[in-house]
Amino acid sequence: MYAWAAADGIAIERKPFALGVRIEHPQRLIDEIQYGDAAGHPKLPPAFYELTGTGADRGVYSFCMCPGGWIVPAATEADGVVVNGMSLSRRDSPFANAGLVVTIAADDFGPAAAGPLAGVELQRKVEQAAFRAGGGRFRAPAQRLGDFLDGRPSSEVAETSYRPGLAPGDLAQVLPGFVAQALRAGLRQIGARLPGFLLPDAVLVAAETRTSAPVRLLRDARTLMSPSLEGLYPCGEGAGYAGGIVSAALDGTRVASQVLAAG
Repeated sequence: MYAWAAADGIAIERKPFALGVRIEHPQRLIDEIQYGDAAGHPKLPPAFYELTGTGADRGVYSFCMCPGGWIVPAATEADGVVVNGMSLSRRDSPFANAGLVVTIAADDFGPAAAGPLAGVELQRKVEQAAFRAGGGRFRAPAQRLGDFLDGRPSSEVAETSYRPGLAPGDLAQVLPGFVAQALRAGLRQIGARLPGFLLPDAVLVAAETRTSAPVRLLRDARTLMSPSLEGLYPCGEGAGYAGGIVSAALDGTRVASQVLAAG
C-alpha cells in the first residue's frame, strides 16, 4: 500500500521507528524477579515488565511485553521472517516474551535521495536476512542471550513458544551492525538494574521489525485530510500517526469526528 500511495503521488515521508528481536524467558523467572518471595502466589498474575536502556547513543527498550505468552509469526511477504508476540486471555504459557528494540532514525535509511520508502526497504532487508538465516518454512533465527552478549553463534537454543521452529545461529548476521551493538549495550544496562534478567539460556528471536510504520502519510493539521488527495484521511498506526493499539484507536476517533464534521 505504501508503494501504491507513493507511485500515485500521495504525500508521504519517512519517519523513525525501531527494530530488534523478541526476547523470551521462562515466565517463572520473570515472576521471581518481579515478585521476589511472593512469586507463585495464586492471586498474583504472571509478572510484566517495561525496560529501557541506551546503547551507542540509541534508545533500547522493551515493546509489547507478553506475560504467559507466545512468540508468533507475522510475516507479510513470502521471503521474509517477522516475529511478534501475544498472550491468550489466561496468560498460561510457561514463557514470557517481549520485543527488545533499538531506535532507528530516518537518517539511518540512507540519503534523502533514497526516497520516502527507504525505511520500508530497511525492514525488508532485515526480514529477508532473517528468512535466509532461518533456512525457510518461516523458521526464525535465534541465539542464546549469553552467546549474543559474548559475540559467538549458538549451536542450540532452549525450548520456545514459537511454533514454526527456531534455527540457532548468530543474530549479528541478521541485524544491522549498529542495532546488534546497541542491543548488547542496552541489555547489559538492563541486567545491571534487574538481577537475573540476563539468563544465559534466554532466547533472542529475530526479527522484530514492525514496531511502528517507517513512513507517514501527510495530512493537513486542521482538516486531517491528505493534501494530495481530497477525501483521503490518513490515520492510525499504518499511516504513521500512532504507536500502539490505544493511540491508534484515539487517532481513528479523532479522524472519524473530523469526517463527520466535514459532512
